[in-house]
Amino acid sequence: MSALTFATAHPPTATKAVILLLFGDPSLSSPSPSSPSIPPLPFFAPLCPSSRFTGFACSRRPFSHYFMSRSRAKFFPYAHEHHSHPPRRLPLSPALTHGVDFSVLGSWADDEGGVMWDAHAIAHAVHGKVLAEGGAGSICTDTRTMRAGQWFLALTGHNFDGHSFLYQACEKQCAGVVANWVPHGWSRGFVQVEGDTLDALQALASDVRARFWGPVVGLTGSVGKTTARAMTTLALQGLNGHVHQAPGNFNNDIGVALTLLRLNSRSVACVLELGMNHAGEILELANTAKPDVRVLLNVGPAHMENFPGGLEEVAAAKGEIFRNARPGDLCIVNADDPLAMAVPLPAGVRVVRFGRKEGSDMRLVAAKTINRGFGISVILEHVARYARYANSLVSDDPVRNPNETVTRTRVEFEIPSPGLHLAINACAAAAVATNLGVPLESVARSLSMFQPIDMRCQVEAVGPASHVQILVINDCYNANPMSVEASLQLLQSVKSNRRIALLGDMFELGEISLSSHKGILQLCVDFKLDLVIVVGTCFSEAAEFFKGRDIIAFRNTSSLTNHLARFISPGDSVLVKGSRGMRMEVLVEAIKSCAESWQSTEHSQA
Repeated sequence: MSALTFATAHPPTATKAVILLLFGDPSLSSPSPSSPSIPPLPFFAPLCPSSRFTGFACSRRPFSHYFMSRSRAKFFPYAHEHHSHPPRRLPLSPALTHGVDFSVLGSWADDEGGVMWDAHAIAHAVHGKVLAEGGAGSICTDTRTMRAGQWFLALTGHNFDGHSFLYQACEKQCAGVVANWVPHGWSRGFVQVEGDTLDALQALASDVRARFWGPVVGLTGSVGKTTARAMTTLALQGLNGHVHQAPGNFNNDIGVALTLLRLNSRSVACVLELGMNHAGEILELANTAKPDVRVLLNVGPAHMENFPGGLEEVAAAKGEIFRNARPGDLCIVNADDPLAMAVPLPAGVRVVRFGRKEGSDMRLVAAKTINRGFGISVILEHVARYARYANSLVSDDPVRNPNETVTRTRVEFEIPSPGLHLAINACAAAAVATNLGVPLESVARSLSMFQPIDMRCQVEAVGPASHVQILVINDCYNANPMSVEASLQLLQSVKSNRRIALLGDMFELGEISLSSHKGILQLCVDFKLDLVIVVGTCFSEAAEFFKGRDIIAFRNTSSLTNHLARFISPGDSVLVKGSRGMRMEVLVEAIKSCAESWQSTEHSQA
C-alpha cells in the first residue's frame, strides 16, 4: 500500500508511520534500558510483527519471514522467493505501531450487509450521477432479503428487470437505488447509471477489491469447487482472523461481485469460487476478483455442449484464471491432471503443484476410508524449497540443483466425512494455506473439522433411531461424469445391507451425453451395486443398452416418487445424485416420507 493510500485511510498516524517506514525510528539510536538496540528499518522491512500483506494491514500472525515486493507492495513468504536466506527478524519500535489499528484490512465501514456506501461514493465508483441524496448503507440486489437502510441495485437480465421492484425497495425503507430510472415522485436516494446495471455492480465490486489488502484466493475446476472453497476457508483459520468466503454457490458474475461487496473490513482473507459454462467467463470473473492466489483444481467433461472442441477447450476456458495473473501471483495447479498442467502460465508468477504425483509441492501421500466408509484418513507432505546461495534460483527438480535446500513436513489427520475425493480437495486447500504462511499442522487441525456442504455428499440416517435406518447420501446439487464417478466410489465404500444408486440425468454434455451416461451405468455394473434407478430421458436411453441388469429407468422424478417405497428397505444405503435441473432432492424427501410411513404402520400394528 502506498504512503498516500495509508495517509487517506489512517490520517492520525499516517505522518509518523510513513516517516518511520522510510527512515527508521531515530529514537532508537540511543537505546534505553527497557528497549533493545534496533537499527533503522530498511524500506522493504516488515512494518509490524503481525502484518502480512501490506505494512499496515494485519492478520495478527508473525510475519517477519515475509518480504515486500516493491513492484506490487505485497509481502510474500521468503521460502518461495529467490533470496539466499530468510530476512532478519527485527524487533520494532512501539512508536511505529502506536495508535494504528492493525486488525483492519479494508478501508471502509460495513454493516451486516457488507461494505457501506453513500450516494456520492456509489456515483464515483460507477461513474453515475447523484440525482437524490441517500444515507450510507450496503448494497442489495434482492428486495426479498433487503434490510432497511440498504441501497437497492436494480439488476436487469433476459427474464427479469429489477426496476419492477423499486416500489418494494421503497416500502422496505431502502436508502436509495442504483438504477437507470425511478418512477415519478420517488422519495429515496437515486444514483443514475447508464446502460447495463450489472456493470455498475461489478464496478462497485472492483472498487472494494482495490481497497482490500488481504490475500484473495480464486478457485476454479470442473468438480469440487465449492468443497475446495470451504476447505480452503477452514485451512486459512490459521491466519487467526475472519476469512470471508462466497456464500452458497455464488460463483458467477453476479455472485462473485456480491461476495466482494459483502467483505468485512476486518477479514484477513477472501476465498472466491469462479464458475463458468462458456469461454471467456472465468477471465471476466478474474478481472473483477484479481486473485493473489489462483487455483485450478481439475479439468473434466462439464458444460460440453458449449465446448465442441472437447476437453482441450474446457481446459483453455478454465485456464483463463491464470491469463491475467500478475508477477508474484501464486498459481496452484493439480499435478495429477495433464490438462491442468498443460495450461500456459504468465511469466513471473510463482507456481505450486499439488497432488499424488512425486515432485508435488503439496503431496497427497495416502488416503483411505475409515469408520465404515463415513470418514477418511489423509497423509499430506509439504515440500518447501529454499535457495541456498545468493542469486540462485529454485528449480522444479531439487535433485538436480545443489544450490537449494529442501525441507519436508508430513501430517496425518482424519476428516469425519465420507468420500476419498475429499483428500485431493484437502491437498489443494493445504497448498493455499501453507503458501500464505499457515503451518501444515494448523491446516490439518482445521481440515479435521470439515463437514459436508448442503446437498454435497451429505450423509443422513433416515427413520426412527430405535429401528434400522436408511442411510441417505444426499449429493443432489449437481452432476457431471467426474462427480458422479466420485459419488459412486463413495457408495461402494460404504458397508451396508444393500447399496442403491438413484441417478438423475447429467446436463450440458452435448455430443458426449449418451456415451457419458452409458459410462456411468457401466461403472454401476462394475461396482456391483445392488440396485440402480435412473431418472430422465438421457439415462433412460442409456439404460436400453443394459437390459437384464438391475437397472430400472423412470422418465421423471414424479413417476419414481410414486413407486419409491417398492425399492428401498430399512438398512439400505442410498445415493441420490443428479444435475441441478433434475431436482433430485425431491427423492430425498420421498425417502424420508417412506421411513415415516413405515414407522406409522408399526405403531398402528402395535
